[in-house]
Amino acid sequence: MSDQNIVLFDGGCGFCSRIVELTQPRMRSKLDPVFLSLLSDKGKEIHENLPLKYREIDSLLFLDGEKVYILSSAVLRCLMKMTWPYAALTPLIWIVPAPLRNWIYRRIAASRKSLSRELHLCHAEQKE
Repeated sequence: MSDQNIVLFDGGCGFCSRIVELTQPRMRSKLDPVFLSLLSDKGKEIHENLPLKYREIDSLLFLDGEKVYILSSAVLRCLMKMTWPYAALTPLIWIVPAPLRNWIYRRIAASRKSLSRELHLCHAEQKE
């Protein structure tokens, strides 16, 4: 794996793409992490070379060298890389037990299709 931090996300999901779109400009470094859609050639290549347990999970993936973070831990890794005040939220969220954080992550992930439609409608209304 790369020495560079990489975030793999579902580029076919409007909610996920919108979150990445909102997150990227707020990162401390414009080059770290690199956000790659699982639909892109590079994203597919990296994803296919991950261990099976990571290929089978429906989650945002944060790759830090040889370490792979999933679910809420991947979100927190992204949050750590963001500018103030977003990065300051990391320790406050990290103290929440992982099972509870991951339960919340999974609830949001399960609703992302409907959230995506709502975001699309809001985004379309703003453009009009």
